[in-house]
Amino acid sequence: MDLIIIFSFGIFIFATVNILTFFISKDNNNRKPKIGLSLLLISPVVFYITLEFVSLFDKGGFAASIFAFVYGFLFFVNGLILLWLSA
Repeated sequence: MDLIIIFSFGIFIFATVNILTFFISKDNNNRKPKIGLSLLLISPVVFYITLEFVSLFDKGGFAASIFAFVYGFLFFVNGLILLWLSA
């Protein structure tokens, strides 16, 4: 049950960030590189926060680190795609 809650929370946050990103920069292409760069810079913060949050439920730490790595990597790739779309 904990895994479903954590996974749902991760997908919800990721979808919210994507929706806000494209809502903010929908008509202005000058904002897309700035938002993409900010997503690239915030990826380590997302990794750390996810690792700390998931570590509450996983005492071993291996699954928490894998989940945090995948989630941080998704944010990083999201920023790269946004930078690629702005070019």
